[in-house]
Amino acid sequence: HSLSALAVILFVAAMLFTSFWSSSSRVASAIWTLVLAVLVGLQIQLGIYQALATQALSHFVHYLLTALVLFIAFHIYLRSKTTWIKRGDGSGYGMIFVAILLLGLQLVLGAWLAANNAGLVCGEFPRCLGSWWPAADYQYAFNIFSPLSFSAKVAVHWMHRVVSVLVFVTLTWVMLTATTKRIKQVRWAGAAVSVLLLIQIGAGIALVKLALPVWVVAVHSLVAVVLMLPLLAIRFYSKYQAFDEQADKVIERPEELLQPEDQELITAEQGKEFPQLELVEPESLYLRLKTQLGKTRTGLGTALSAVALGTRAIDQDLLEEIETSLLMADVGMDVTTDIIANLEQSVEKHQLQDASALQALLKQQLLEILEPVSQPLVIPEKQGPYVILVVGVNGVGKTTTIGKLAQRIQQQGHSVMLAAGDTFRAAAVEQLQTWGERNQIHVVAQHTGADSASVIYDGVQSAQAKGIDVLIADTAGRLHTKSNLMEELSKIKRIMTKLDATAPHEVLLVLDAGTGQNALSQAEHFNKTVTLTGLALTKLDGTAKGGMIFALAKKIGVPIRFLGVGEGINDLQDFNAEQFIDALFVSDEH
Repeated sequence: HSLSALAVILFVAAMLFTSFWSSSSRVASAIWTLVLAVLVGLQIQLGIYQALATQALSHFVHYLLTALVLFIAFHIYLRSKTTWIKRGDGSGYGMIFVAILLLGLQLVLGAWLAANNAGLVCGEFPRCLGSWWPAADYQYAFNIFSPLSFSAKVAVHWMHRVVSVLVFVTLTWVMLTATTKRIKQVRWAGAAVSVLLLIQIGAGIALVKLALPVWVVAVHSLVAVVLMLPLLAIRFYSKYQAFDEQADKVIERPEELLQPEDQELITAEQGKEFPQLELVEPESLYLRLKTQLGKTRTGLGTALSAVALGTRAIDQDLLEEIETSLLMADVGMDVTTDIIANLEQSVEKHQLQDASALQALLKQQLLEILEPVSQPLVIPEKQGPYVILVVGVNGVGKTTTIGKLAQRIQQQGHSVMLAAGDTFRAAAVEQLQTWGERNQIHVVAQHTGADSASVIYDGVQSAQAKGIDVLIADTAGRLHTKSNLMEELSKIKRIMTKLDATAPHEVLLVLDAGTGQNALSQAEHFNKTVTLTGLALTKLDGTAKGGMIFALAKKIGVPIRFLGVGEGINDLQDFNAEQFIDALFVSDEH
């Protein structure tokens, strides 16, 4: 016992020394290790001097200090072994906390029972002294200043049995709930609770039936303490998620498969400093949007500047200028015709007194077109991974959008996995893995030329096994006019349903805003093939054809999830119709 105490001292000293070099949770690890050192010191002091009122009390406190040291050491292990962030959902903590409290109470009762040699005062099971509620000295069952009477020992023993029933019911509920969770560590901890609880109940009954054999006493005492560890793990992993989820596979890519231009692209991507995602206030996002929409505002320049001239007369020339400007900005013929018709109708009814009134009406009409599709992506709480299938033609920025989207979702508290379904272009997997490495996100991939549906199937399967919240699946860029390539997307959707009948839960089409009305044609073809649920418009900061967003909203009607207005992480923004319109008309305010 003395040698083991010395070993504990050395280990705690080593933990305290190394905690200052911990890669994560350094301060918390150091503080908890100091607490651990103090508790070990108290335990050694108690073991040497037996300074408490009675021997039973000394044994009782010694046992509880041992348990507390183990629990704190396990807590330090969980906090320091990886980098973690809080999960978005906080449900289920309450019942786990109740289970921990009840098991803690049971440990206290068990320690007091053992310290007072009360294990055999009730020589039968399940009743005690021939009664379901024995007459006993419950008032003095916890007298710490003098030895307990036989009647007080009966009270301690019976309360230990009653609380054990409550613990059994609570831990059974926790075990059944935990083993159905999508978080892998929680499921494993739930299975551990199941095994340990079975051993503990069997050992408790054997104690009474076999008249306290030493080995059963040792098993019962040890398992009672160890049973707390999976409960602490369930609570921890329900509350936090690790950034560095370990990959099941290591993806190796022979360099000879890469074309020279692909190799240059990968080198450039790997050398790039990826900005860390920040929590940006809505006002800052609006200012960024306002700044980055300069070219789109230029495309609509005549229309927006014309109506800003409050002293200008409203006549047919002004309306024609607005119409030309809208068409040049790729707003589209149908949408432009509707807007001009409404403006002319208001002019004929003498509802517009000056250009400022015309401006307000134009702004309102544009807002009404976009509002129905202004629906940000929301990741619901569900069993199994939420699967996002990302599609689009070549060169629209799918990979970059996926990387930014993955980091945004991760910052919201969800665990993320990527599936490299673009097996056609050699550099595509490496680009996605670069984003994965930067954000510590696992990427499921196969060799170049592999079946895309097979890769994504593996991704869904792996995400389910790991308890991942969100799987983002990349696909090969394809021309929307190639029916065989479009049919491959239908195949991918069918393959997914074999693992999850509701997958994919989001089909996100990435469009290059610079392609103008061609983006509308792309959206129509993709929507017919895979039924789109969301759009992401990229490169709005580099085009004067941003007016195509109105044609998309009017003709396609698919929710616009994101706008890409720059290279930075924060330049992939949730689409907000009101902010977008305000940013277009910013010249009227400054």
